[in-house]
Amino acid sequence: SRTTLDRMEDFEEDPRGSRGHRRSLSRSSGPGAIRGGGLGEFPRGLTRPLSPSPVRKVQFAHDERHLLACCSLDGTLSVCRLAPGPPAVLRRLRGHGAGVSDFAWSLSNDVLVSTSLDGTLRLWDPADGRCIRRVPDPDGAALLCCAFQPLNNNLTVVGSARHMVRVVNISTGKAARGGTGRLPGRVLALCFDSPGRVLWAGDDRGSVSSFLCDPGTGRLTKASRVLVQAGGSITSLSARAWASREAPDPSLLVNACPDRLLLFRVVEDEGGSGAPGLRLRRSFPTRHREQPLRSCFCPLMSFRQGACVGDEDASVHFFDVGRAARATVNTLQGHGAAVLAVAFNCDESLLASGDAAGTVIVWRRQHA
Repeated sequence: SRTTLDRMEDFEEDPRGSRGHRRSLSRSSGPGAIRGGGLGEFPRGLTRPLSPSPVRKVQFAHDERHLLACCSLDGTLSVCRLAPGPPAVLRRLRGHGAGVSDFAWSLSNDVLVSTSLDGTLRLWDPADGRCIRRVPDPDGAALLCCAFQPLNNNLTVVGSARHMVRVVNISTGKAARGGTGRLPGRVLALCFDSPGRVLWAGDDRGSVSSFLCDPGTGRLTKASRVLVQAGGSITSLSARAWASREAPDPSLLVNACPDRLLLFRVVEDEGGSGAPGLRLRRSFPTRHREQPLRSCFCPLMSFRQGACVGDEDASVHFFDVGRAARATVNTLQGHGAAVLAVAFNCDESLLASGDAAGTVIVWRRQHA
């Protein structure tokens, strides 16, 4: 409703504080709405400059429609409630001594983990904002990415600027025995497949590596490495198993700098070792030269195989990854800087996007 969109115009960090944050104007085909094909309309519902520093990631909590977290290079994380009531910043998580590069929600949403350029992993209670644990990198390296083991949320994987992938037991703060691996370059992106068996890692040398992960112990076994973009960087990885007869295989979505969004089919090694391989399925053009852009799959696959990506042209682009031609089906414009991060909530009713100027926009989906 129009009333709901009006209420989502601003965050209110403190109910007693002032409002009136800067708003950006959407360039659209009509007042407050962006027309697009197939994937519906996403009028901008909320615009909030959360920080003067770039927003490196936005992510909704698992199975939550209105609980959103963001991290910034100013060293903070923000936990936001979009509804019911006026949207508000519930908690501002402070403690890192440098920019926050990545974060992840636990499966039950009771813990946030974050990595920072200060070389630490931190555990947070998002309900009260407490830092539960601080885990320094043993090499003193900047930590650039993190991911929970989906079958064992006691285990978190972190990637470092010294080329290391390391599994950490967050209950003890100690590294898992055998839970380390080395990449050719700085580890910029991590993700698990849905079963939690395969860990994917991307680096700043343009390669994507895979590890077999024991969910009970955290032990990593190097499985494969594919040079995806020679001389480039892998800034985002998303794994997805497609529930479709046309594309039954697991897939990996890869942001490869410069200027490529790639969709790979994950294939099993013919030798029977269980090591996964990658077979290129689609390539989509993006403007990606300098920023650590992120992309994501659309969570609902009932009628379309969708992917969403931020762009250095300050737009958000939607692709139908099932199409070999004319794959772009929608574009959202409204940001004033490169869009670094995008995320859907669980039912695709909301999309959040964060940019290099520190602004987060939440878009509400409206079906035609």
